[in-house]
Amino acid sequence: MNRVVVATLTAAMALGIAVFFTLYSLIPVTRADDPALSSLFVGVMMACVLAVQVFTPALVRRFSLRLVIAVPLAVLALGALMAGTAQGTLLLLAGAVLSGTAFGILVVAGAQGVALLVPPTHLGRALGAYGLVTMAATALGSPAGVQLALTFSEAFFGVCAALAGLLGAGLALRLPRGVGAAETEPATAAEPGPSRGLRRLLAGAPWLALALLLSTVILLSHGLTSLPVLATAFSGAAVVVFAVQAGNALGRGFGGEGEARAGAPVSLGIGALCLAVGGVLGVLGGGAVAVSLAGALIGLGVGIVQTVVLHVAMHRMAAGSASVVWNLAVDGGLWTGGILWGAALASGLVGAGAVVVSLGALALGAAVAVQLRRRG
Repeated sequence: MNRVVVATLTAAMALGIAVFFTLYSLIPVTRADDPALSSLFVGVMMACVLAVQVFTPALVRRFSLRLVIAVPLAVLALGALMAGTAQGTLLLLAGAVLSGTAFGILVVAGAQGVALLVPPTHLGRALGAYGLVTMAATALGSPAGVQLALTFSEAFFGVCAALAGLLGAGLALRLPRGVGAAETEPATAAEPGPSRGLRRLLAGAPWLALALLLSTVILLSHGLTSLPVLATAFSGAAVVVFAVQAGNALGRGFGGEGEARAGAPVSLGIGALCLAVGGVLGVLGGGAVAVSLAGALIGLGVGIVQTVVLHVAMHRMAAGSASVVWNLAVDGGLWTGGILWGAALASGLVGAGAVVVSLGALALGAAVAVQLRRRG
């Protein structure tokens, strides 16, 4: 029974994540003549993602996993439609607000839902499989969405994205009632003060591993925004987005399997090395093959790090809290990266920035691997 439920949850989340990441790449590509506007769009969307995540476990306890997945998917559908059909800045940013708010709730509830539905002994591989499927859908959906918009129009993409979001909401309504409701993890609202609730939420967080995750996702943002812009010189924007997302999907699966077989330190080291090579190759190598390979390596490394860090966090924290801090690091990286890479494009500093972030991620990966090995 749980396998069917997890599959339903994964399918619904795959549709929502694919829509969101298409938006994340689409606006910088279609509005490449106005990098300040694309940077603003990504910044507003990611700020909304971050703003709501800490409240999601309480929403799951209050309304159950079923509704906390279904309703945001419907809202994401509306936000994508608005962003796709927007003619002016205000409507575009309104779409960013709706899409970001919905996605912020979705990603926390999705990872938390896997932990609620799967026994702890199988959680690492389950998280890897969940990440593999959701990112595989994104690997196909994101470049397809970008190509639809470039071939037909942004409005056509908006309609298709809205239909995908509504289909995901329909799937989510097939989840059992009551999953996650009245979860034993205490609600922060019941705490005697906000600082006490925040300390409880963050207790046991693996900070160094989360810093590694943040840096790797900033590099992922490069692979999804500025690297496709560089690839427009040889009409390869959609190919690069596909390479990044396909690599990410494989990395999520490899991360779960690799941790189970070789351990977290080895898996994180491999992930950080893939990232560093991809980040440097993307800006120093020339031509479509080099840039596409760089995107695939960046995605592969990020995917491995994402799965392993999430599992490490869930070993040390309650499922809801682990999902919150993990998603804050991921979406904080996407938010920061979306703004920084837009500024780097405007100032011509993409190459230097990618090299610095790549080497920083490699150093952090080595430090985290050493720390985890010492702790056993």
